[in-house]
Amino acid sequence: MDTQSPTDDLRPRERLERRGARCLCDDELLAVLLETGTAAKNGPEEAARKVLNTATGSLFQISRWELSDFLALGLSWRRACALVAAFEIGRRIEERKEFSAPLSSSEDIFKFFERKALPLDREKCWVLCADAKNRVIRFEEITAGTASASAFHPRDFLRPAIRANASALVLVHNHPSGDSSPSSSDIRITKSLAEACKIFEIRLLDHVIIGRRNIPPHTHGYFSFADAGML
Repeated sequence: MDTQSPTDDLRPRERLERRGARCLCDDELLAVLLETGTAAKNGPEEAARKVLNTATGSLFQISRWELSDFLALGLSWRRACALVAAFEIGRRIEERKEFSAPLSSSEDIFKFFERKALPLDREKCWVLCADAKNRVIRFEEITAGTASASAFHPRDFLRPAIRANASALVLVHNHPSGDSSPSSSDIRITKSLAEACKIFEIRLLDHVIIGRRNIPPHTHGYFSFADAGML
């Protein structure tokens, strides 16, 4: 007697509709993202298996890929963009979950950014936009400079805060050298940003510089302008 389920021959998107996303295996979830609505020669299921096999079955590994990695496997530009966008959405959701509680200390900010900044060989800058209760409502990377400096300007940090209708923001950037001591340009941009925030009635909660632990003079790994009384 044939015991095959009548839904076993369904395409991944149809299985998702009938059984829910949690019932789909990894390659089926990827196939849903890769379906383009056209009868492509290289079907979505085959493309999904190829991607997963290349990553030795690791969705986490795939989530770190860039657009060029997917294109190198022969995926179309449209399919590659869909995958990159989907994984970025998941990453942003996870980042928001880590800041589900109101911002309470510079140490919390350092712990969140430490793992992001540690492998970097160039300065990057991020802005955290918060509501009136200091809960993060937007998180955005602002600049990626050279190995020694980043071109910071107050408008770069205010733009996402204004778009998010934020009540407060935190500026964060890293020092690849590991020394989190503020430079003269760090002090200058912080003062400029503080003045600009006043005009837009946005509170500048802190500017945290991410370094590395056990690097003097700030051996705890970061410098906080708020903790230092410089805001």
